[in-house]
Amino acid sequence: MKHEVRAWGLAVVLAVGLAVPVAAQTEENGASGFTVGAESDSNSRYLWRALAWSQGAVWQPSLWVGRSGFELSLWANFPLGDEPTKHKFNEIDLRLSYAKEWGRFTFAPAFNVYSYPNQDKDENPTTGEIEVMAAYAFDPFTISTIHFLDVWDNPGGYIGEVALEFEESPAESLVLSAAARLTFGNAKFHSYYIPVDKAAASALIFEVGLTYNLSSAVYLRPHVEWTTLLDSEVKKAVAESDWVFSGKAALLNFGLALGFEF
Repeated sequence: MKHEVRAWGLAVVLAVGLAVPVAAQTEENGASGFTVGAESDSNSRYLWRALAWSQGAVWQPSLWVGRSGFELSLWANFPLGDEPTKHKFNEIDLRLSYAKEWGRFTFAPAFNVYSYPNQDKDENPTTGEIEVMAAYAFDPFTISTIHFLDVWDNPGGYIGEVALEFEESPAESLVLSAAARLTFGNAKFHSYYIPVDKAAASALIFEVGLTYNLSSAVYLRPHVEWTTLLDSEVKKAVAESDWVFSGKAALLNFGLALGFEF
């Protein structure tokens, strides 16, 4: 509970710190230089790092505000199916990130706080990760790598990925995106979430999305995600685990997101 209070205290402080200048600058100049956005994403299942964290459909709203490369965002998970936390938020995450571009290169560090309201606090404690992302773009492709290190409840737990991403606009109001990701984690990460005490290249993830820009600020994005576990011991541990909602090695998610950003 103390961790959740600290996380929400940090969220409030940062949100107020960003919102006050937005209001002041907008009033004085008619423009803020800030980006503000929100999204409502409905999914057939909650997949996270190739593991199922819901039995069925979920609603995942988010909102964010950014300026000068910094972005503060909140994300939540709301199960819609018949499960213990049905019709209650069971995860609320806070993220503060910074992105810097040098030509085709992008470097983006971040800090993530994961909290789990309406769940057992001993089994689902608040935790936090340092995140570092680096990417190189050669249109329409981007090669990226991202790394997460837990520094809170599971210090030393690490998972990373390498990815090849594609983005192209087949029409003026449409953007087609796709990505293939290979994830790998250390023994401390796997033993915390699955559990299996082994470092491994754990999963392949494939994503496809089509964004339809309804206006300059509003978009609709259907998307599909397919994941498959790679390591035999990880597969066996997931199949026997009581911690995740599906023991299947391969999982499929369909989603539809409606959002805006200006």
